[in-house]
Amino acid sequence: MNYIQTKIVITGGTGMVGRCIKDEITNDLDSNTIHYEFLSSKDVDLTNREAVLNYFKNKNYNYIIHLAANVGGLYKNMSQNTNMFSSNIKINENVLEACVKNNIRRGIFCLSSCIYPPKPSKFPMDENMIHEGPPHSSNEGYAYSKRMLEMQCRQYNKAYDTSFICVIPVNLYGPYDYFNLRDGHLLPMLMHRFHITKKYDEIIAYGTGKPLRQFLYAPDFAKIILKILHDMTIEGGNIICCNNDEFTIEEVVHTILNVMKIDKKKLKWLTDKADGCMKKTVSNKKLLSLYPEMKFTSFDDGISQTYKWFLKNYHSIRK
Repeated sequence: MNYIQTKIVITGGTGMVGRCIKDEITNDLDSNTIHYEFLSSKDVDLTNREAVLNYFKNKNYNYIIHLAANVGGLYKNMSQNTNMFSSNIKINENVLEACVKNNIRRGIFCLSSCIYPPKPSKFPMDENMIHEGPPHSSNEGYAYSKRMLEMQCRQYNKAYDTSFICVIPVNLYGPYDYFNLRDGHLLPMLMHRFHITKKYDEIIAYGTGKPLRQFLYAPDFAKIILKILHDMTIEGGNIICCNNDEFTIEEVVHTILNVMKIDKKKLKWLTDKADGCMKKTVSNKKLLSLYPEMKFTSFDDGISQTYKWFLKNYHSIRK
């Protein structure tokens, strides 16, 4: 008879990163010794304290991967800063309280590189610079909620002797993304818009194209999360998750157009639209010091694989 030795709960389990984790464990891990439970908003409303505490009670989870959040792209953040802050604060506090009350002693908590200040003392920024000045005003509600999550994990580790680790990914993209034309993040939104308008005489991109961004393929991030979760030498702290590449938005747009075989001469920039933060370069020095063998999917390959997935699943994607 096989016995389940470890139970791991993943909040936001049906989102992009959660689905990529599910793909990864299907390929690599023994489901007879480790059981993963992927939660969605249909299972429990994480903003409801009583519902969260009741759901976690008697589940006997050992670890948690906390991915759930109210998220969106630049324009959603700009228009919903208050809601982004309050909803995420509720989610994070409820989940942390449920962890402590149910003896979940170890977990991965997902932040975002958008929490960093737009004018730091140096580039690239490292794990110790999160609170060095306010975040960019365009997404300060979401950014401050994630900064508070970092602080909460730090304080819980001190007070309850937990091992809560914060991972800080750069812009994520890949299969299972949210391709909404209004509220989606940069890459999926562009890919969807270009797909719809590729037969038009003009292809529209917003802003100047000058801001610099780093990107991480979501399946790579899933592997990193699982690696850190099961690495018992890491007992807390923050870890930036990124590769060494950085691109202008213009380069990103051109890469997508190349993959989609769209003539770049059709491209028109609406330069009156907001750019957001111009630069927020972060360092992967700590990550690579822990795992020097770490390999990353190239940006070209990642975009190509994402577009293939997008075409194959177009009628069922989140959009």
